[in-house]
Amino acid sequence: MSVDPNIDYSSHDPEDKEELSDDPRIREAQEYEAKMRRALATKEDPLRDSETTSERLKRLAREDQEKKAAGGPDQA
Repeated sequence: MSVDPNIDYSSHDPEDKEELSDDPRIREAQEYEAKMRRALATKEDPLRDSETTSERLKRLAREDQEKKAAGGPDQA
């Protein structure tokens, strides 16, 4: 088995659940990354019929707004 010499073993793992940074610029990037990763289609969470990633992003934002309006838990 070969090893990829370009792998950065110290890079960010989106599943490591790090706390958000205190630096507002980094925090904004972290929140944007989380939002974009959530919008991407996966095998477990595919796009709906004829839905684009852009439409999915808008739908998820609407659903988050509805949850906040209903007093549900805040999700990033």
